[in-house]
Amino acid sequence: MDKLFESPWFLRIMALLLSLLIFFTVKSETSTDNYTTTTSDRQAEVIKDVPVEVLYDSENLIVSDVPKTVDVSIKGPLAVVLQTKAFKDYHVYLDLSKETIGEHKVKFKSKGFSDKLNVQIEPSTINVSIEEKVTKTFKIDPDFNESRLSPNYFIKTMTANPSEVTVTGAKSVIDNIAYIKAMLSSDGNINESFTKEAPVKVLDRDMNKLDVSVTPATVSVKVDIGEYSKEVPLSLNIKGSPKGKKVKSIKAEETMITLFGSKNDLEKIQSLPVDVDVTKLKKSGDISVNLDKPNGVTKLSFNQLRVHVIVDDTSSSSGSDQNQEKEKEDKNADNEETKVTEAPVSTSTVTLKDIAVSIENLDTDQYEIEGNANHFVSVLVTGEKQRLANIDKSDIRLYVDAKDVKEGINNLEIMGESPKGTTWKANPNTMKLKISQIS
Repeated sequence: MDKLFESPWFLRIMALLLSLLIFFTVKSETSTDNYTTTTSDRQAEVIKDVPVEVLYDSENLIVSDVPKTVDVSIKGPLAVVLQTKAFKDYHVYLDLSKETIGEHKVKFKSKGFSDKLNVQIEPSTINVSIEEKVTKTFKIDPDFNESRLSPNYFIKTMTANPSEVTVTGAKSVIDNIAYIKAMLSSDGNINESFTKEAPVKVLDRDMNKLDVSVTPATVSVKVDIGEYSKEVPLSLNIKGSPKGKKVKSIKAEETMITLFGSKNDLEKIQSLPVDVDVTKLKKSGDISVNLDKPNGVTKLSFNQLRVHVIVDDTSSSSGSDQNQEKEKEDKNADNEETKVTEAPVSTSTVTLKDIAVSIENLDTDQYEIEGNANHFVSVLVTGEKQRLANIDKSDIRLYVDAKDVKEGINNLEIMGESPKGTTWKANPNTMKLKISQIS
């Protein structure tokens, strides 16, 4: 091959071909009025994806329906076509500087192309919409897929920082905004609170993304994670009987316990049975009882319960001896270092449905509730049968304290009051409120 390039005849032939090419090129360029040259002198090319520039009042207006690129067909002398494609010193634009708000049919224009070229833009004209440019502030709604949480966990609150974004776009688009979402993504099996950056998405009612400018484009979202739990009463059951003695009463250190586990399983549990074995008891005293976890419960707020048992001697002893023993036992019970609450041996439970939960201490000058503020729950009331005989919904008052709420989703504990001598438990025991700040 090197010998071929060094051959004198090869060099002469190449020089002749270049001379002919230059001759025909110069001839075509000097013939400005004569375009009847042979097809071998002319070249047609299509330049694809040429960017479109738009000239308009970008401070006050928004232009829509303009394609980002167009295709341009050029035809002319080969050398000019090749030079145009190589240097790319051309532009395609729409001049809307004199157009008013509304719909317009406009023609694409070009500059930078040689006047020796036949230039055609595809499409040559388009319909555009010119609208007023609007900037508005919106509150952010953090969004996270709860399926990413570990079993038995739930989202307590989600807050975005900053809590608002500025959205700029055409007035018709701004008016069509339905959601401002901070979309969080994460791996699965989350069981603790976290903070993460999330992109902001502006959506219409059909969850379609809208063409707007958002500032800032990302926000920091704090997600507070909680574990499903339920507080239920302890139900004491006496097992066996001490030899020669009779159980007079039992007192438990606690009457309520918190269970953790599956939401569905917790909803089925109304109380935790505690078996108190008194078979080996020889006198009044304390018994430590190990608590068993029901099915679906992963842990308890405590695993042992201290129970104080008072017994009467049923043997043939003198009345005075029995009275002395009784006084001694009563004195011991009164001097317990740990405060205990008496749990009746025989108790009853009733369920009251559709009890309203009121919202208290909400700063209505600063915050408002999004969605339905009415909330109803079922309440499990435990006590002596006689006390529960005539109980109804009007005897129970439930409320949540909204004094320390934050913007976003708040999971508030339901508090309340029940008649004297009874205990109660709401199901569910929390109320979810979505709070927004008043502009």
